[in-house]
Amino acid sequence: MKKLILTIFASLALTGAAYAGSLGFGVSGSVAKVAADGSEKTGAGTGGTANTNSKSVDAISAIGSLFVDYELDGGIVIGFSHVPFSADVSDKTHSRQETAQGVSGTDASGSVTRTADAEVENFNTIYVEYPYGNYYAKLGFSQLDVNTKENAVTGSGTYGNATLDGYTIGAGVNGSYGEYFTKTSLEYTDFEDLSLSSSTNNTISADLDVLEFKIAVGKRF
Repeated sequence: MKKLILTIFASLALTGAAYAGSLGFGVSGSVAKVAADGSEKTGAGTGGTANTNSKSVDAISAIGSLFVDYELDGGIVIGFSHVPFSADVSDKTHSRQETAQGVSGTDASGSVTRTADAEVENFNTIYVEYPYGNYYAKLGFSQLDVNTKENAVTGSGTYGNATLDGYTIGAGVNGSYGEYFTKTSLEYTDFEDLSLSSSTNNTISADLDVLEFKIAVGKRF
């Protein structure tokens, strides 16, 4: 991602030398729905019966971001946005009860409570906006870090974190307020499937996406 960002901004610098354009900086705020359809497969090797648990979750979050872009003379905009905050994938922590297993060859007794949750952070997008009058269409490449926050039960193993790639599409309208420019848009980002394995060979998979209603304000130089 870092190499791609450097390449794009190097291209912007070269483009600026050949074409008239303007550099812009700004902030945006959005109401975002983060949704995930996931499943976990556990094996008998963890001390329990092999099974699959599935869940669909979502959460509504307020997200703020920073962006820098370059508008070419023809109105095409190339930019980069960064969300410096984290957001929950679900609006609550999910849990389930499982039978506690003793040493191999002994009877099982009691129960354990397994809890699971996840958050996303470092939501970065490199994008291009194509103008149609005051309107524009947006296409971008995005990355997102997913942090699992399950409880660690002895002998059950834990999952790590992951970085997912995705694509962003959107549509919006350009406006102005005094010396500032504004953008109001609806954007959808679909990420690649999340796939993680625990240290005890359990696996989780999830399909993650983000839908945003966004308002941005910036200034060009």
